Amino acid sequence: MLAVASTDARGRVYLFDLEDERLASSWTWSADEGGASDASGVAFDRAYNIYVADTRCDVVRSFSPFGLPGRVFGEPHDREQGSTGRDARGRLDRPHAVAVHDDVLLVACGERWLVRGVQRFALGGTVLPPLRAFGDEAGRFGAPQGLWADAAGIWVADTQHGVVQRFRVDGSFVAALATSRGEGTTSRPLAVLPLVARPLVALPLQAPAKSASPNAAASLLVADAGDAQGLVLVPPVGPLRFAPANAELVEPSALARDARGRVHVLDRHGERVVRLNEALEIERVVVDLLEVGFGS
Repeated sequence: MLAVASTDARGRVYLFDLEDERLASSWTWSADEGGASDASGVAFDRAYNIYVADTRCDVVRSFSPFGLPGRVFGEPHDREQGSTGRDARGRLDRPHAVAVHDDVLLVACGERWLVRGVQRFALGGTVLPPLRAFGDEAGRFGAPQGLWADAAGIWVADTQHGVVQRFRVDGSFVAALATSRGEGTTSRPLAVLPLVARPLVALPLQAPAKSASPNAAASLLVADAGDAQGLVLVPPVGPLRFAPANAELVEPSALARDARGRVHVLDRHGERVVRLNEALEIERVVVDLLEVGFGS
């Protein structure tokens, strides 16, 4: 299954069956008393329940595979001036991305610098200790926009810092990998996806990049909104490279991998999903939301 979140003053999820290549279902929701809602990052758990970041309402909403509402994560708050009130354990300030591994939900938050910029919850609702930016008790995340979690670890696309931070599944810090081309260039990673180790063809960027830490993961695929906009391949050592698909993509903003290991990319302002082949070339358009009523 592939879940795509969108918004039109209400939150909306489209659920696609990748095997049958059809729209399986879709549903919408509003905030309490019919107020405006939102839908940003989306993730599945092992039972195919769906978790959606409602950025406008400062919560994460869960749904069954049939669209029935479930638990809501995050404490209500009024976005007080200053960060103290917003930057509290269990509070979600402008959540953008979600990831689920085993029975833990991770939520990337913030449009500013937050110590608790990546919150963690047990799926039963218990608030867990947050991740610590760079392993520092007082370290701040820079409005992270992307998350990935699996048995190998947790990766955070730390947008304002221009790095991908890697953590073990227990939440301990491993390393930070710079995603810029070098001094004087700006990177704004929006999404991150660790790749299966295999030879990949890619197009070089205009300048060499910083080498990765020897403790960093294998090659990462990063959607970047900085100077080198597009889909960038970040190897463990050596220069960053554009993925071959980059020439045909328009502002990629989210990445996913299906049960077969195939990479999917959300681009065109959240209106299209394309699937890549092993060489990171576009294989086909999987979803065009304009064809299923997006914006209507």
